[in-house]
Amino acid sequence: MVAGSILALISLGLLAGGAAVMWADHSQRQNGYLTSATATYSASGYALASDTVALHGWQGWLAAFTGDVRIRVTATDPGKPIFVAIAPASAARSYLSGVAHTSITSLGNRASTITYPGAAPALRPAAAAIWTTQATGPGTQAVVWTVHDGDWMAVAMNPDGSAGVSVRADIGAEFPALTVLALELLVTGVLLAVPAVSLILVPVRMVAGSRP
Repeated sequence: MVAGSILALISLGLLAGGAAVMWADHSQRQNGYLTSATATYSASGYALASDTVALHGWQGWLAAFTGDVRIRVTATDPGKPIFVAIAPASAARSYLSGVAHTSITSLGNRASTITYPGAAPALRPAAAAIWTTQATGPGTQAVVWTVHDGDWMAVAMNPDGSAGVSVRADIGAEFPALTVLALELLVTGVLLAVPAVSLILVPVRMVAGSRP
């Protein structure tokens, strides 16, 4: 019965995990991307920058399971153009060195930020030849990036390099194997449930049958 109970708990965990992955795969996808909620981010300085995303060692396994990553930004001022880009973190930090900007250390409407004092950037963002991918214009702008090993940073700015950046943004990623993973968890959970039920019921019936 102890072994059966342990298997039953494992089975329930796998079934719950599979159901959660299946729900996320079907309810949170937008055009093939598993997408976060949209949140608003603002900076009184000249740029909004993500925290450094480090993809090394064990974190590099994300590249094996993730397809493209998409970041979408829209200026909160309707019709105002916005610039968004992704660059190697070292290059982005060099560009923003001495520039007044805000670093976003956690995502969401209650995001944690760090504000750095400084001056205006020496170059408009589009003129800095550091970006791996970039987009500029009015309305919603999106950059799509294939996950690679290394340290990376996303940056949003006004195209003219002026101060006061305010955007609504979300991030999404392709997970091609998510449906397969959900099915594997569900099937494994069901397969473990069979011996779990047997191990629990057999001793119960034996005890019941031995009673006068």
